Amino acid sequence: MRAVFPFLLLALVPGAVTAQADTASSDSAFPAYRPRLIGLPYISYTPQTRLQFGVAGGLQFKWPGQSRVAETRPSYLAANFAYTTKGQWLTFLGTSLFTPRSEWWVSATVDAGFFPLFYYGIGPRTQEADSNLMEQRFLRLESRVLRRVATDLYFGPYVRRHSASDLDWQYPARIPPSLIGAEGGTSAGVGATLLLEGRNSQTTPTRGKYLQVDLLRHGRVLGGDFSYSRAVVDVRTYLPVRAGKDVIALTAYGEFNGAGVPIQSMAMLSSMTTQEVMRGVYLGRFRDRHALVTQADYRGHLKGRLGYVFFGSAGNVFGSPGTELFDELKFTYGAGLRFNVNPADPLNLRVDYTLTSFGGGGISIGATEAF
Repeated sequence: MRAVFPFLLLALVPGAVTAQADTASSDSAFPAYRPRLIGLPYISYTPQTRLQFGVAGGLQFKWPGQSRVAETRPSYLAANFAYTTKGQWLTFLGTSLFTPRSEWWVSATVDAGFFPLFYYGIGPRTQEADSNLMEQRFLRLESRVLRRVATDLYFGPYVRRHSASDLDWQYPARIPPSLIGAEGGTSAGVGATLLLEGRNSQTTPTRGKYLQVDLLRHGRVLGGDFSYSRAVVDVRTYLPVRAGKDVIALTAYGEFNGAGVPIQSMAMLSSMTTQEVMRGVYLGRFRDRHALVTQADYRGHLKGRLGYVFFGSAGNVFGSPGTELFDELKFTYGAGLRFNVNPADPLNLRVDYTLTSFGGGGISIGATEAF
């Protein structure tokens, strides 16, 4: 796996954000929630991008007038922009918004760029020597609007539109004409999400349970170029240990796509969804119609704002002809450090180093936990 070497230039940019006045329904005994703005400039290097300069940031807050309402969950905005010395770029904007007393949950992401990605083929047996650099322009839009139907349980519509254009292959002769998505195209899907959000935090959970089920249908009638179904099941639980100072985090993630799915929308190890699946694995190193992964973290507290983690995962991609789940099952393991940038509503910056059963290792960085 090609290593990535990130260098952090600045860890914190605290924002001078002032909470608005509370409504009459506020609980005066509940401490006021203090919004916080965080920024993180960074530099990284990979052979396909050369130097990459970027800035990432986020805002943690509550709905205006809800700072003392315990039932209203914190919301956040997140953004990222990066530019490389080869003229490539990417940008991301996302939000997770809870309305008063958490009656509605609205999430939306916009992800766009002109960025390279190595394509290794389809299935669990692809080799490093199979790499074929794929440059493309992409635009990804996703949104959910969920209504609370019971305690911690939400349900509502989910829309998804992914497009890829101006594909340029390093070795076009290696690409078969029958490969779905080899020339780009648009996936447009609509469906529903069932969400159980019983964690004490979306960004750095230490207790509670989480379940998300997505069911979507992509089709040409929706303005897309491909017809296929997609289902995702994401289960997580968090077990406090050592008097609540540490936590054991467990998750199982499954993604299942129909036969008409293009390569850009296939299940990929290390893909960024609502969690990072097998962190440290190059995005797209393994892809197929389906993926199933289990992961475990031991997240410990060192001192003050510092923490550590030991992690491991097992999983695979499968679904193409002649492949099965246990065909060359993949394993990853590693360790990392944490720094809490917002003690009032914990938000960890993380640096992890991963080793794999299929060779190589890599550094990954991010804000919030991997899951």
